[in-house]
Amino acid sequence: MTDVEFTIEELVARYRGVTGPGVEGDAAFRAGLRTDVLDLTDESLRKEALTPDETDDMIAYGGWNVWDVLGSRATEGESGLIPRQEYETIAAIEQTMSYPAVYDLITEAVGVDGLVELAGTARREIGTKANMLHAWASCMTLFSGRGIALGLDYSAPSDRAEELARALQFPRRLYRGLWGEEGPMFSSMRGYRAPLLEGSDWLERFREDAVGLDDAERKQFYMRFNATTQLLTFLLHFDSRLGLGDSGPYPTEDGGFLIVRDHFLHDDVYHWFDVTEGLPHVITQAMYFKPPPDMTVTVNDLSTVFTKPASYMPHLAGMAVYARERWDTPVSEIRLVDEDEMRRINESAQSISMRLYKRIAAMPRRDLIMAGVQCYVVDHVLPWIRLAGVWDKAVAAGLYELKPVTSRSYYKLTDAGLAGEMLPRVLIAGEGFAPTQDDAA
Repeated sequence: MTDVEFTIEELVARYRGVTGPGVEGDAAFRAGLRTDVLDLTDESLRKEALTPDETDDMIAYGGWNVWDVLGSRATEGESGLIPRQEYETIAAIEQTMSYPAVYDLITEAVGVDGLVELAGTARREIGTKANMLHAWASCMTLFSGRGIALGLDYSAPSDRAEELARALQFPRRLYRGLWGEEGPMFSSMRGYRAPLLEGSDWLERFREDAVGLDDAERKQFYMRFNATTQLLTFLLHFDSRLGLGDSGPYPTEDGGFLIVRDHFLHDDVYHWFDVTEGLPHVITQAMYFKPPPDMTVTVNDLSTVFTKPASYMPHLAGMAVYARERWDTPVSEIRLVDEDEMRRINESAQSISMRLYKRIAAMPRRDLIMAGVQCYVVDHVLPWIRLAGVWDKAVAAGLYELKPVTSRSYYKLTDAGLAGEMLPRVLIAGEGFAPTQDDAA
């Protein structure tokens, strides 16, 4: 950071008051990097660890990228139901402290090539959390928690630099498998496009199965189904996007586009998911849109679609819905959901959302925070642990437990109210993204 101070409006508009968002901001920021660490080559993925300059370039770009996709959320304030800022900051510290060992565990089990292969699941399957959001999180959680620890004076920028340099090879390998090719690492470097299923048989299947929505009443039903299942997945994942994943856009011959969206509704790794017993693990919606010609569509690294103008659901023109019963249901057994089953799922989701809302509202504040921490810490690595077959080992190694430094941060970030202060400083002002080679940063 420089000695120049900026207003909050300036920091929201431009990263550190300098670099803007989007494609132009990406190009401008990358022009100032010293290495090509963000270019994924097979040779570079074989190295055990990054160099100090490569590590610092990833930290620097990570600051801009997090600001680009998350920075505005830091000004949202406290949720009326869930203390999101508190659990996010505590979880981020735990992730920074514990994830390098988890990454080693996974890599030792499958190897570099195996890691690339399992990350390619997103190109072959629908209804999987092995998606771009979870690849992104495997990188950015290392940075955000580090920044919060720096802000609490728990560490210096050079601390654990070698461990971080090794851990950062994990997300680089995941992204190589995600894209299926060498090249730029992040969606922000690829024009905010993530057509992960392009070239697969799924696109033809979607076209064959999609229901046209020319009838206004039917269209409203499909839009309500999307909204109802989306609300439930946000509640289940404690007001986070971990239960939602978009890929695309996939251009269509009529000038429109396709978005493929997953809503994760049931999993036995969280005790509060007992309310959704009987629902599929995930619902996948292949959604066709016919927007006006001036609409632009992007999918950011958070696996979230954005359009300009912002309202795109009114342009929904067709949809096919699929269900995957469990996370490990064979891809060949993913099934088409008809409208009768959609109605049953929609009714169940509405009822469950009300029950879950009441349960969450009745939970003590500490229980709410710790449930959110558990969701963040477990879920961000959940798909990679499962696909690598090391779930039992990860749990035995303490996946559900907190490191002492994380426990020590609890009261500072909650009772002392520092969580609300830390997130804007780390995510908007970029103060937490200090290079490892400069303790004065």
